[in-house]
Amino acid sequence: MPAAGTASVFHLPIKSRLDLLRGTAQLAGEGFLGALDVVEGVHQAVLDPFARLLPFGQLITRTTDFVYARLRDVGQVASTAALGSLGLYERYALPRDFDTADAGASNAWVSALNGAIGDHLQETRNPLALGLEFCRNGQPLALDPATLARELPCSNGRLYVLVHGLGMNDSQWQDSEGDHFGARLERDTGGSALYLRYNSGLRISANGRELARRLQQLVDTHPNPIEHIVLIGHSMGGLVCRSACSYAGREALGWLAALDAAICLGSPHLGAPLERMGGKLSAALESLPYTRALAKLTERRSAGVKDLRHGWCSDRDRPRRERLESGIEPLADIGRGRWYLAAATLAGSTDGTRARWIGDGLVPVPSALGQHPDPLQSLQLPASQRHVFRGIGHMDLLINSLVYAKLKEWLD
Repeated sequence: MPAAGTASVFHLPIKSRLDLLRGTAQLAGEGFLGALDVVEGVHQAVLDPFARLLPFGQLITRTTDFVYARLRDVGQVASTAALGSLGLYERYALPRDFDTADAGASNAWVSALNGAIGDHLQETRNPLALGLEFCRNGQPLALDPATLARELPCSNGRLYVLVHGLGMNDSQWQDSEGDHFGARLERDTGGSALYLRYNSGLRISANGRELARRLQQLVDTHPNPIEHIVLIGHSMGGLVCRSACSYAGREALGWLAALDAAICLGSPHLGAPLERMGGKLSAALESLPYTRALAKLTERRSAGVKDLRHGWCSDRDRPRRERLESGIEPLADIGRGRWYLAAATLAGSTDGTRARWIGDGLVPVPSALGQHPDPLQSLQLPASQRHVFRGIGHMDLLINSLVYAKLKEWLD
């Protein structure tokens, strides 16, 4: 563990190299079968209208079905053989240092994959699926009293929990020099910082519910009383924090009474335009028989990504029309604590429609601030609890010194 006042270094791998091989082999097999489904769908869409007009059309259709079925058999056999070979390799020929070589080299790739298809990875029990866990210095933290006393002292009762966004992981809060917001907060306030690592392809509400439960477990287990908690979420992470607070309120979890602040950095509270475009593309492909099979590919994006379409962070999702009629779900009541929303714009000024809607390159300023012309669709917060950073992008919100200065101002 690094000495107090120094930047910790994230170095441990999220997944072992053997997990990477197994998971990649499993995905390769599924990818072959998925591509075959698309090819067959397009083929049948083109063939069926003509086959009905031919004398032997039914025979042609049956022959085509038979060929594709045998190709699926070949793909399944090849996939099973590859996974079986890896099992034999692990048992008889795996080098002892195999899992520790090139530590952390594939973390970003695994995290991005979880963001894209994480729900599928979990459903198929793929070794590449990430679990939700608290991390400290890049290492998962066991929630037992001895480990918490040693690794997460919280000597002054202050705890910071930093939650990453879509397709990312806990290591990506650090800047090029290895410093990060958690280390700075520890140096400046004497508290202790944790980083959440989770499968960002799952429903935002599922991750929020699990975060709330784990946080309560930590508070109950820690040998020192935790009296001051701050949640800091970047992008999707802010929505996960919202969901966790809502769940904690409904279940009367004790940690909510200790929450001083919940800070959302570039979180799409009103939705992300890029995901809405993905939804429209999928609907357009579905409307035509010749491209309907391709729509299956676009619909395979994860549940977490789909939640970003309208900023959904609740278990109790409603159709968009109903949401517009009844209003946006308000920020959870966090008692003595306060909500803070931060946005960024790549433009040097926040004036003008273009600057506001370009935003940080991924999230428009109004969405990050929860502002809408219709009051029913807006998150009600005073101006002192909102802020726009000029001339920086979405990823800069993780590491920029101006962002940290604003965090300190809010927390002070």
